[in-house]
Amino acid sequence: MIDELIRRYGRYMGGIDYEKVLSQLLNEEDRLREVERRLAGIDTGQQVNSETLRRLELRQLITRYVELKNKEGQLLELIKELKLRGYTRAEVTKAMKKLRKVRREIRMVRRLMKITTRNNEIRNKFCKRHYDETTENKNIL
Repeated sequence: MIDELIRRYGRYMGGIDYEKVLSQLLNEEDRLREVERRLAGIDTGQQVNSETLRRLELRQLITRYVELKNKEGQLLELIKELKLRGYTRAEVTKAMKKLRKVRREIRMVRRLMKITTRNNEIRNKFCKRHYDETTENKNIL
């Protein structure tokens, strides 16, 4: 019904790309079908491994942290060089602002790494405790 309306009156819709709208509607239907299959318990193919995803996220955070630490070192060297060569205070201040920005990012990444590892530890403790409880229940029966 909607497809027919879009095809018939799309060119009169004042600059709306009706082909794009139609493709988005079809994609939405596919996505809803996928959600229905998951809710019904039908295997929909490869599922996302949450543990692998967490490890990948932590690896990305560590990589970003190393990049920022390298950038921090370069900026510190630049500031020393600017001071030794007698550059103006404004130019040194500009480099100092960049250094502050990099250090702020380093603090943020460090906090994210702590949160991620803490969540992993809590999750692992819970999973281990749950596993221990289930094995105890099986031994009792």
